[in-house]
Amino acid sequence: MSGEQSPWWQSAVEAGPGKALGLERAAGQQQRFAEIDALAARLLAAALGGQQVATIVTGRGHRIPDTAEVTALTAQEAAWCARVYGPRQQQQRGAWYLPQKLSVKAGAVNLPCLLREHPAHALTLTADDTVRLTVAEHADAVLLWALLVPLFETLLAPVRLRAAGDVLPRTEQQQSWAVLEERYRLLGIDGGALEAFRFGGGWHRLDRGGQQQARLGLLDTLAAADLGQLVARHRIQRLQGLMAGFAKKAKTGTALARRVLTKELQPVVCAYFGGDWLAVLDYLQAPPHPNEEIITALPEPRLYVGAPSQAAGVAAEAGIAEDEVHAMLAAFLGSSTSVSPVQERTAALRDWWAGFDRAHAVQAREMTSLWGLVDQEPMSLARSEQGFTPQLYRQRLPADALEQVGRLWETVTLQRHPGSIVSNPRPHQTMAEAFGPAAEFWHGVGLTAWFVCEGPYSRTTLSHVERYYSRPLAALRTAGCPVDPAFFRELDAAEQRLGPEEEITDSQSSSGETPYGQLTVTASMSRGTRRKGFESVRDLITRHRRAWAQQYLETYLQHRWRSELEEVAHQHHRFVAARGKPPTLPQFSRFATTAANHWTGGDLGQLYTAIGEPAPAVQKRPARLLAGDGYDFARQVYRELGGKPVEHDTWVSDPEETQRQWQLGRLATESLRYLQLQEALGQPPTAQQFGTQRLIWPWPGKEEEGWPQLQHVLALLTGTGPAPHAAHGSIAPPGEQPGDKELALAQGANAPLETALTAVRITATGVPVDVSAVLCTSSGKVRGDDDLVFYNHPAQDGVRVSTDIVTAELDLIPQDVSSIAIIVSIDLEAQPDAVFGQDARWEAQITQSPGTRLSFAPPAFTGRETVAIAVQLYRRTGGWKARAVGQGYDTGLAGLATDYGIDVTS
Repeated sequence: MSGEQSPWWQSAVEAGPGKALGLERAAGQQQRFAEIDALAARLLAAALGGQQVATIVTGRGHRIPDTAEVTALTAQEAAWCARVYGPRQQQQRGAWYLPQKLSVKAGAVNLPCLLREHPAHALTLTADDTVRLTVAEHADAVLLWALLVPLFETLLAPVRLRAAGDVLPRTEQQQSWAVLEERYRLLGIDGGALEAFRFGGGWHRLDRGGQQQARLGLLDTLAAADLGQLVARHRIQRLQGLMAGFAKKAKTGTALARRVLTKELQPVVCAYFGGDWLAVLDYLQAPPHPNEEIITALPEPRLYVGAPSQAAGVAAEAGIAEDEVHAMLAAFLGSSTSVSPVQERTAALRDWWAGFDRAHAVQAREMTSLWGLVDQEPMSLARSEQGFTPQLYRQRLPADALEQVGRLWETVTLQRHPGSIVSNPRPHQTMAEAFGPAAEFWHGVGLTAWFVCEGPYSRTTLSHVERYYSRPLAALRTAGCPVDPAFFRELDAAEQRLGPEEEITDSQSSSGETPYGQLTVTASMSRGTRRKGFESVRDLITRHRRAWAQQYLETYLQHRWRSELEEVAHQHHRFVAARGKPPTLPQFSRFATTAANHWTGGDLGQLYTAIGEPAPAVQKRPARLLAGDGYDFARQVYRELGGKPVEHDTWVSDPEETQRQWQLGRLATESLRYLQLQEALGQPPTAQQFGTQRLIWPWPGKEEEGWPQLQHVLALLTGTGPAPHAAHGSIAPPGEQPGDKELALAQGANAPLETALTAVRITATGVPVDVSAVLCTSSGKVRGDDDLVFYNHPAQDGVRVSTDIVTAELDLIPQDVSSIAIIVSIDLEAQPDAVFGQDARWEAQITQSPGTRLSFAPPAFTGRETVAIAVQLYRRTGGWKARAVGQGYDTGLAGLATDYGIDVTS
């Protein structure tokens, strides 16, 4: 920053909280925080006095999310918080970086209350109160994340640290308590508050009751403090971090917001400035950067899904042939026809509905149930539920509908591997997901009618259908396509008219001769009930289903694709607003994969076209390994692994065999994901890429015996050649295949690479190491701190770090990245005094699937280096090369990071 007089905050950056607050007050800046400080102090006082601050409800999976509401707010405070902390309001001030989902330790705000009400169990009660909150829903999520939880976590750190026990080494415990005591001192809290807690203070000599009293004593000490001053001191310390971050990036003038606001500083701006970057600049007395753009609203999504029906009119108006208009439209859509992939799939859903409707309308008592008509159940090979027929759609849907589903949904994109479009083992399941809640509800209510009437049991009754299917019904109302409420009243009445319950029994007789003549013993076992009257209920449902479809089906199908595509467009605009640049293909795939799989067969390029944006890269379409339905292939794998579906009697008589068969069935279904990964990677996945540790391997040798067998079976079934029966741990890294020749590089030498998936493995001896990667521009510097890829940030723009391997999808690397440096560093936490040398060496191996295998072992280091640039992958004349570097640093990671322009502090 330049100017005759330095801004007030430059003197406050490293000052103590008291002096910094004084400087802030003298600059006339303290009053802007009066309401925030007063609110935080009041809620803190309420909590310390024993009042519950928030109500936290843990959800159940994706369908019922976690919720947290700050219930201690007055009506006036709640209205004020909605204006300041409401997500929409913050975004209108430019805070588009607000996360979609937040992981918040919300239980911290209720810990004081629980310590007073349930002193023996308080820590247990709050242990699971970390919640995943959807920010877009209400202001309370932002209030907790940005303001309250950081304050409460800081003040209650002594309680948390003592609850953790002695898991840390003695020196680390001493350091932790030294930091905590300094933090309390800066907050102006009496040092005596930590007397019983501090390291060496006799905590372990206290019995359970004594420890509870010590916690309550800490609450009393905090409650007796000047909470207004305490809150202000906590605030200024967080703002000092913001000042320091601003100063670091503003050495030649005001920096752009996105350069300053790291993930650590974003909640600070949300907490104290309502997400308003211009308010931050006003506080710091700095002018905006000339290129700063504060986006207060996102553009309205514009969708381009083709309009072939309008081609004749356009051709007549332009004076050209209609065929030319169709050709131009096809070129724009990146398709062979002028019908967009979205329109084509919408038409297929319409045809599928006709077959689905007829199957339910003609269902009769002598038929099998329709459970399996819609592919929405987990794949099960070892056993099946009574009444369930896998792949029933093959038998009950028209051939043309089956062909359309199999063709249009035969491919997908994997979110973690967006560079390729791969086989979809369950196209009917993806189609059902695209159709959404209408299929879920109307199929579900049809099955309920069947199992209530025909048995053997039903998960709900007809009178409770509305409550049981509340989620899809709510989604239909949101779509503007509600089910007529009269339908549920008629269902209830129809259930009353059904015949009485009749038991369904299985009987078995056996006869034998006795001295008194022949004796016959008959054993009967009830397996459920049935009620006469299915046809009348079926017709009632059919009448309402067809009335709903006549009124809403077209509107509903349009809502399905439009809502998903508009959400993708919204997320794209949001990304640009937050980052100042469009997402890369991997970044785009994080929020676009589901819509692409539903409406473009996984083709992200076609999805880009549909939302009117240019695609940054073209996906590959590798040779498909899966032909036909995934069920058929999984059954083959199951049989090859020794699987045999168990009968009902086996469930009871041999539970161990039942469990083993279930485990084999799970491996067989997981084999479908294996094939998808093999297509995406261009080679069989490694044990780590496949995630073998997540699975149970029912062999005596467990994973070491089962993993090679699964590989071997899959190689034989796909015709890709027999896989080696290697022990676990000796599976080749990506690109390494038996028989490949290896080229050893001298230091400074280079070799060409294919523009393909590349793996760099670091093998170290004599010392534990960490592996990381740095993405650099042509200047040799990073674009931002996210370009350091390591264990806490394992993936960035096509580069991924996993244990000792760095993989780079060179065809997905953004054009502004010119080189990738592979870094090897000693794990100094494991061996604090270790250095690279004669007895502490490393070697780099570079492999690619086409057969490239390079290696580099540097000369022994002699200068007490702890970090080294192992190799560099860099662009050269339109391709890529690898260079053996071997440059060491005796200044540690900090020295290397400085050279690359990485913010070491963040």
